[in-house]
Amino acid sequence: MGNRKGSAEIDDAAALWVARVEARTLSPEEEVELDEWLADDVRHLGAFARAQAVSIHMAKAQALGADFFANPDKK
Repeated sequence: MGNRKGSAEIDDAAALWVARVEARTLSPEEEVELDEWLADDVRHLGAFARAQAVSIHMAKAQALGADFFANPDKK
């Protein structure tokens, strides 16, 4: 039970994987590493999916532009 990782550590690793996947094409070795990481613990897949969702929402927010958030009454 001492090797079980905490949710914060898993979330951090998932965020790093999502950043890598979105930044560039993974090498074949990285693909294997990601697949192994996802298969290692069911929580990894959930964390990866959440990190992807956060990334998508962040991209949408950025697309709205800073002015949208500075002036929420202007629509």
